[in-house]
Amino acid sequence: MRTSYCDGACRVSNPGLCSCGWVLLDEKGDVVDWKGYFLGHGHTNNFAEYMGLVYLLEYLYSHEIKGVKIYSDSALVVNQVNQSWQTNNPDLKNLNMKAYGLILAGSHILAHVKGHSGSAGNEMADKICNDILDHNEEFYGKQE
Repeated sequence: MRTSYCDGACRVSNPGLCSCGWVLLDEKGDVVDWKGYFLGHGHTNNFAEYMGLVYLLEYLYSHEIKGVKIYSDSALVVNQVNQSWQTNNPDLKNLNMKAYGLILAGSHILAHVKGHSGSAGNEMADKICNDILDHNEEFYGKQE
């Protein structure tokens, strides 16, 4: 089974400067593909976490990749998308519905992984997010 890790990051404040990213691994654990996205200013960390998942799911859908075990270190995203917790925030609710539909369409499994626990895939997704924020902090300047 292929595995994937998605992540989101928010820096300076929450809301703040945000990014997200994901990494897709093959059955042996080798990197197949990865992407990172700068989300701009004024979003929350939860929004960034959701966007990492949504961008990953859109990639999987467009490449007709099914049956991926997806890991996220956001307990909120995992529990909301898996329908264990309610989603009350209207912005997150729309992302939740999109993610849930794409998970069903692709027969994917979404699971929680503890952040910064040594999982190579999770660490890579985290690095993608932080590299994007590092670059954009240099470009925009640190937002205080």
